[in-house]
Amino acid sequence: MEKNPNVETFKDRLLYSIGDSSVSAFAKKCDMSETVIRDYLSGKTYPSLSRLQTIAENCGISYNWLATGYKLETLGQKEDDSTFCEAIHRISVYKKQLPTKEEAKTQQFVRDMPPVMNYPVIDGWVKSRGFNVNDLIIYWVKGDLMAPEIKNNSGVIINTDKRDIVDGAIYLIESAKGSFIRRIRFTTNGWVFLCNNDYYPAIEVDEKDFNKYTIVGRVVQIIQDVM
Repeated sequence: MEKNPNVETFKDRLLYSIGDSSVSAFAKKCDMSETVIRDYLSGKTYPSLSRLQTIAENCGISYNWLATGYKLETLGQKEDDSTFCEAIHRISVYKKQLPTKEEAKTQQFVRDMPPVMNYPVIDGWVKSRGFNVNDLIIYWVKGDLMAPEIKNNSGVIINTDKRDIVDGAIYLIESAKGSFIRRIRFTTNGWVFLCNNDYYPAIEVDEKDFNKYTIVGRVVQIIQDVM
């Protein structure tokens, strides 16, 4: 990998992408609010992966370069120094959050329902974490059980290959009552499923009851919109 020494920070890369346009015109081009773009420029907030993709696609620039400032060398391919490219994978949504056939026909989804689209990630991120992209799924979290770390409508990327329990890690768990996200801690007699929100009680699971729960996978990335 090679880093462009002339563009060091995300703010610099975003300013480069804006070019001679006004912030207002650039925001409109990317279908975002001017406030969001100014927050990115000030460092107050940073875009989610999906918003990075939107900016990259609307500006004709590399997703990887915009996110990291790095380009990947491609053998046998001539590159323009202003455009750096890397493969993008799309992670499938957790099967139990897919729409019914009736919902899919309407293609109408509202803000308080989980998005049903797949989710883009760059190849470099997958490889740097040592993941197999086919083991990854995205789960859209509802409610405030894991707030403030994981807010309502946040997405989490789950590695289904990581089902061994690491004390204190966060997992997607299935039971007869449905699926849920919890932090798992070891106890003398089994597990305890913890919430980040103290308003909700922990769930203690005795070792003899482990078979009532299925560990789908471990949370490896939290995704949330800034607005």
